[in-house]
Amino acid sequence: MDFAHYTDDPVGLAVDLVNTFGWTSGSESLASVADLTRFLKDRAGIWQSDLPPAQDSDLDGVRDLRNRLRDVFDAPDSDRAAAEINALLAENRASPSLSTHGGNPHLHFEPHRGTLTEWLGVVTAMGLATVIADRGFERLGVCNAETCRDVYVDTSRNRSRLHCTDTCRTRENVAAHRERRRGDPEAVAPSDS
Repeated sequence: MDFAHYTDDPVGLAVDLVNTFGWTSGSESLASVADLTRFLKDRAGIWQSDLPPAQDSDLDGVRDLRNRLRDVFDAPDSDRAAAEINALLAENRASPSLSTHGGNPHLHFEPHRGTLTEWLGVVTAMGLATVIADRGFERLGVCNAETCRDVYVDTSRNRSRLHCTDTCRTRENVAAHRERRRGDPEAVAPSDS
């Protein structure tokens, strides 16, 4: 997808944050502040130096944010997704500003001061807002695999992506192939020789 470099990082951060919870297994990847710090270290991208430090109070806030971002992906239409994004931006004190660091002027939206949760709320909500505004709500997806409910942003040219990863796509294709073979009495099992 040809999002601006500024947008690539927050879109990826939003997707990765939502996927820190195992939506089918119930597993939690953000069990401690150390887990949150590790997650952000790997994904903060161009904002690494701007991150407020993670506090104990951020853990519950970030988990709540994760659920609200999930609501954007699960929204039945763009109106509901926009309402959730707008609420996140307002609650987390989005503050637009024009920045000239790194070459060309570009917009920043994160609060100048605030908690890590507020910073994440603004950055991730703006990333998803940009996807919806520039490419359409249908670019936000939830994996179609029976054993996965992770989210993704569809970057395919023809908007045809149905799975969060190639692994899920392959697993579903293999399962469908095996099911077809079971239903086909003409199918011959491969020999062991």
